[in-house]
Amino acid sequence: MHLLPTVRLPPTIHLLCGLNGAGKTALARELQTELPAARFSLDEWMLRLYPGVHFAAAEYGDLAESCKLLIWDTARQVLHSGTDVVLDWNQWSRARRAVWRDKARAAGFPAVLHHVRTPLDAAIERVGRRAADGDPWSHRLEEGGVRHLAGIFEPPGPDEGLEIRSVTGR
Repeated sequence: MHLLPTVRLPPTIHLLCGLNGAGKTALARELQTELPAARFSLDEWMLRLYPGVHFAAAEYGDLAESCKLLIWDTARQVLHSGTDVVLDWNQWSRARRAVWRDKARAAGFPAVLHHVRTPLDAAIERVGRRAADGDPWSHRLEEGGVRHLAGIFEPPGPDEGLEIRSVTGR
């Protein structure tokens, strides 16, 4: 029996953006199962590696950047094995999206940006529910924090050099 050769597409890097509480991690988990893909959650890694460091602490930013680089090293290994990866953290600004778009290109893999759209009131309600449920792998946010972060969120545009898939919040 002769099998026809299969055409394998290169594995893809899936990036996420949207309001806090929009449903980015819910989408990341869906992608993980449906594609399948390996999901790398910055919140989960940070909460495991630095459980005493609050996301608003002065040192959090530098630690998070180091953690992203560690995740990226691991994600590239997964990509080279032929499996998609989901980078489960918010690419909330054009500058952040450009960094990860360029990393994907330099590594030779396509990147897709999933823009999770959710009204602000729904995002605030979801963040409150997540905190009430006691999710140990997400940072706690109050309504004021969600509103503040929504004010600095930069919606993606077609000129960013990324395929953008717009989805409704999960």
